Amino acid sequence: MKPKKRLFLGLSLFLFGIIFLLLLLLAYYLRSPEEPIFRFPIIVAFVCLMLLALAVLASLGIIIFILIAGNSISVLNRIVEKVVVFIFPFILHLGKFLHITQDKVQRSFIEINNGLLEARRLKVLPHELLILLPHCLQKDTCPHKITRDPFNCHRCGNCPIHELLSLVEEWGVKVRVVTGGTLARKAVEVLKPRCILAVACERDLTSGIIDSFPLPVWGLLNERPYGPCFNTFVSSEDVEKALQRLVKRRYVNVSV
Repeated sequence: MKPKKRLFLGLSLFLFGIIFLLLLLLAYYLRSPEEPIFRFPIIVAFVCLMLLALAVLASLGIIIFILIAGNSISVLNRIVEKVVVFIFPFILHLGKFLHITQDKVQRSFIEINNGLLEARRLKVLPHELLILLPHCLQKDTCPHKITRDPFNCHRCGNCPIHELLSLVEEWGVKVRVVTGGTLARKAVEVLKPRCILAVACERDLTSGIIDSFPLPVWGLLNERPYGPCFNTFVSSEDVEKALQRLVKRRYVNVSV
């Protein structure tokens, strides 16, 4: 199991420990000789925390099994993924409290998400997959606007867009270049894909994965040699590997 994945799992276990400690404190308070104040709300809180603790612990066990075995448990897929999405904000705050950078926690979440999606062995038809690319992949000096139409690219080779468009044409998938979450959500709403391959930074990928749930999203981090949101890069080889995982190859270049 990759170290990145272990970070999210370790923080989830830490979260379970905190919840368990709170349960012990509430149980001690409820069993005190004197009549506890606000007894009913405390009982409700105890039950909710107990259910959350059980959900976190059970999901952790299932996730570890899935990642090690490489096979998903179809009946539990949606529940486990929902728990992961639900606890992510708590994990993020816990990481901040422990002085773990937000990017590291987000990268770990993306790895967990991709691992669970890979274990599902989901394969879609080419036209059912949407590639979402950030506009910062385009050279900042390029005069050709591609957010409305990616194929407005003149294929000069100064940025990764031309290679990615070649992959899009080869695989027959859909593609949109977006400037942020609003355009990404609009593209998903209009095109209605069954699966998304998203290229972005840690923050945009994690928010996109959560916002799109339960629609499956494969996250691919871009490289930022010049800093965030400026002349970023993604390897076409990495994109093609993701396509090989997600798309039914035998239907590529076949009209549907």
